[in-house]
Amino acid sequence: MMDRVDYIRAAEKKYHDACYKNNILFESGSWLHKPVKTVIDLLEYFNDYPYLKVLDY
Repeated sequence: MMDRVDYIRAAEKKYHDACYKNNILFESGSWLHKPVKTVIDLLEYFNDYPYLKVLDY
């Protein structure tokens, strides 16, 4: 039997697989069109980092 964390991860993967299969990334007018405002707002806290990668997932 799947434990709770494994169940949650499997459900989340199923959701994201379906979402990205059925939607076009960066399509104008969709919620996938641009990064989430919260992520953009947090970037200023990382100004002193010499290198930074952000995954807006």
